[in-house]
Amino acid sequence: MNYTLMKQRLKSINVLSLLMIPLVTLLALELFYNGDLFSVYAWILQYPKQFLVSYILMFGIINIFYSLPRKAYLAICSILFGLFSILGYISRQKLIIKGSPLLPTDFSLAKEAIGISSSFQNVYLWMAFITLGAFVLIGLMLKFTPREKYMWLQKTAVFLTSLTLLTVFYTAFGPIEKAFALQSNNLSQKMNYEKNGMMLGFALNAEYLKVPQPSNYQEGTIAQVREASKATYSTDPEFKPNIIFVMSEAFWDPTLMKNVSFSEDPMPFFHSLQKSQTSGTMLSPVYGGGTANTEFEALTGFSTQFLPDGSIPYAQYANKPIEALPSILQKQGYATSAIHPYDNWFYNRNDVYKKLGFDKFVSKEFFNSPKTNGQYILDTELTQKMLEEVKATDKPDFIYATSMQNHGPYSATPNTPNSQSKIKVSGSHLSPASQAILENYTNSVSEVDQSLKQLIEGLQQSNEPTEVIFYGDHLPMLGDDYNVYKEADFVKGDNTYEDYMKLHTVPFVTWNNFSTTKEKLNLSANFMGTYALQLAQKTGSPMTDFLSNLMKNGSDIVMKQEYASKETMTPAEADQYKLLQYDLMFGKNFIGQLEPNHKPPTNEGYIQGDGVPKIANAVIANDMITLQGENFVQNDKVYIDGKLLETKFAGANGLSAYLPKDFNGKSSTLQIQVKLADSMSKIISQSTVYQLPGSEGK
Repeated sequence: MNYTLMKQRLKSINVLSLLMIPLVTLLALELFYNGDLFSVYAWILQYPKQFLVSYILMFGIINIFYSLPRKAYLAICSILFGLFSILGYISRQKLIIKGSPLLPTDFSLAKEAIGISSSFQNVYLWMAFITLGAFVLIGLMLKFTPREKYMWLQKTAVFLTSLTLLTVFYTAFGPIEKAFALQSNNLSQKMNYEKNGMMLGFALNAEYLKVPQPSNYQEGTIAQVREASKATYSTDPEFKPNIIFVMSEAFWDPTLMKNVSFSEDPMPFFHSLQKSQTSGTMLSPVYGGGTANTEFEALTGFSTQFLPDGSIPYAQYANKPIEALPSILQKQGYATSAIHPYDNWFYNRNDVYKKLGFDKFVSKEFFNSPKTNGQYILDTELTQKMLEEVKATDKPDFIYATSMQNHGPYSATPNTPNSQSKIKVSGSHLSPASQAILENYTNSVSEVDQSLKQLIEGLQQSNEPTEVIFYGDHLPMLGDDYNVYKEADFVKGDNTYEDYMKLHTVPFVTWNNFSTTKEKLNLSANFMGTYALQLAQKTGSPMTDFLSNLMKNGSDIVMKQEYASKETMTPAEADQYKLLQYDLMFGKNFIGQLEPNHKPPTNEGYIQGDGVPKIANAVIANDMITLQGENFVQNDKVYIDGKLLETKFAGANGLSAYLPKDFNGKSSTLQIQVKLADSMSKIISQSTVYQLPGSEGK
């Protein structure tokens, strides 16, 4: 063959391999994650920018090795092809089993990852198959790849280009996100990966791993912090009042706007509690959204101010058992329940609540024919669930309830179908749109106030010692760019400390039937759990003990760093707080080693729903099968031999289903099971298999 022609062909092969190997590897990763080529093709068409960024990143990873001799380069490419394929497959299996794809934080939990992988379907077989394929590729490469003259200039140029790409991704990922309008969906990692792809979704999550270790982090300093921060309040092991948290969606007091008038008090019951009970203000870490961060702070005592901006701990960090209010109270004999009338997977709550120590999580899937306001379940339904829970258990209850009715957006049109504007709002500087938004919000929050009254009146009738902590997760987003707040002259919009405090401060009230103490408190969300434990005289955790000391010293606000000097917490106190939080969230958990009783359990008894559905009896008559049992809910479905049947709900103790047309009852044994699937098609509750003898077995 002509030497020049051979040289041109080799050059073409080199260029083709440079471009195609990263592409093929990326497609393999996405194929194994998605499970079929059509889904990958649809993703590329729908999200071309995400595909392009993923390809550029893969190009850098693959071609950083281009400086090696060709055979070595191709061998490493084969290994990387196999590795990414395996990661895609594992991520898909984790999504199927756990409802969440593979995350960067999973690699910091090797023991847990091995335990999870054992439940993946044929995982080791597939890994062996992919690995074998990679080695076959390596063998073919080594045998059939022709030798080449080492091209210094070309290889150096490609190496430097790849190195530059990876460096830019590592050091300047933020600008890349802005340039390509990329965004991580922290509401659901499944949705995040569906939009951004496995490659980019993983990379976006990796951004939040950059939590620096404190310079003085070691066992000795943790021991010193712990020794100096024992609980500062008295406890009573025999006294076990119910503890109920109600985090009300976007709950805020619109009458705080002094340049706006209201035709009547929109929240009279809340205001009456402010006068008769302990109340105050709570500094929320978020504005207009990010509910999970307020919830995380209240339940754990950790502060999101010590974490990377934009992070959602429920999405990025809650990957292991955490000693939080549920686990603290569970050890003291409490029944611990989370209730949230929305999708169980939202903010990864279905998984996080298990790690926090809840016994069960009752999400919207377990509400039977609930009344709604648009797409959101009414607070009255949530209140009824809480009262039922208190009545049903023979243990003291810890309930954390998160509402949805008051969720925005709030219409800019007066008298919307969901709000008939019973309460009128007026303000000389309000535009018609702003007035309508504020009026619709005000009438919505008025209904929330009535639900709070319903809850307290119901608890008064129970005669059980009970405390309630009621607060909003954040201020409502009233118009774009704070329009309503600006027009009402509530804020100036100049990003000052005063504006920040107004836009992050929500009012809270408490109620209890066992104490006459009345206080005015100003706390940030991370102190709410500590306050609740003190009021109930219950022992806490090393974190809540530490926070009780800060509260005693008046250091009960954790502020955004740029405004930290405005509050009373000293730099030394903040450093100790960061140190303790790092140990519990990211470090070696020296606290758990020093005090094993504070090492949270794995919480194997956790369930979703009020109780596990149980089939006690099954009867086949005509074209129907009727089940008797307990803990059935409206969304349950009956399966026979794995086949879904059209199901009718007859109450908590009964279900019936139409038998398929081809059913003949000849099977020796019928396998009957009740299952409940969520909107992501994941089974979140199921009974054990009930075996019913068929006609041949009778």
